[in-house]
Amino acid sequence: MKLRIGTRGSALALAQSRWVAARVAERTGAEVEIVIVRTSGDRVQDVALRTFGGVGVFTKEIDEGQRAGAFEISVHSLKDLPTQGRQGLLLAAVPERAPVEDCLVSAGSVPLDALPAGARVGTGSPRRRAQLLALRKDLAPEEIRGNVDTRIRKVRDGEVAATFLARAGLVRLSLTHEIAEVLTLDRMLPAAGQGALAIVVTEGAHDAFSAVRAIEDRTARAETDAERAVLSTLGGGCHLPLGCIARAGADGRMRVRARVVAEDGVRRLELEETCDVDAAAAAGRRLGDRLVEAGARELLPRA
Repeated sequence: MKLRIGTRGSALALAQSRWVAARVAERTGAEVEIVIVRTSGDRVQDVALRTFGGVGVFTKEIDEGQRAGAFEISVHSLKDLPTQGRQGLLLAAVPERAPVEDCLVSAGSVPLDALPAGARVGTGSPRRRAQLLALRKDLAPEEIRGNVDTRIRKVRDGEVAATFLARAGLVRLSLTHEIAEVLTLDRMLPAAGQGALAIVVTEGAHDAFSAVRAIEDRTARAETDAERAVLSTLGGGCHLPLGCIARAGADGRMRVRARVVAEDGVRRLELEETCDVDAAAAAGRRLGDRLVEAGARELLPRA
């Protein structure tokens, strides 16, 4: 059996897709080919994501290629995957989850609390920007984009004093030596689905579906189902200043936390739910509804 995986061409995307390919091949004996797709999010690096589409800019061209039959499987960072509009495509598997936290990468490995007042901190994420200002109002968030290597280089070149990166990406690229500080979940909640991979299969591609199901992780799926249900209820994607994390315990219970922080970092709303792991998505929707009822949409940027 031969399978094709579509992916972005960044170092991180390729590392993730090769990781999936190796495990699918190991479990099923399939021959797996990698197909690289260049997305609009990769091509346009000098514009904030929310100003030219936001949701789906890293997945649109991959989706189109997959629907056209260029490949049967695609691999995404789950936090980049839209919660709606996936006609003809199935989120077939979520494998074992990597670390979920955000990390600070800084010149001289200076931790967040030790950065000097007025220091420029590069981030293209409204979520990170808002939570940064909630922690340090005296710092200066600066819009930057680019892949992991690009953002690290901007710190080394002095364009910014520091930047935030997902710990999972640094682990997958063997760049953990770049980490100045791992932000605890109490200080910065990650994006919904952060640290998890999404393996998407074309509807009707039965062999591909069976193959990737071999690496599904039930806990990772339940956690991310809950987080994406919160995100979907609020009606947005990666451009929302929403932090969300679900963690399953050994007792079969799950805690789901969500935090919405206004752009100024001052106003914030944080709520949580507990549930059985089997009821993860319903708990996420319930938490999203509670956030809306408590006024979360008043803290979100105006469209």
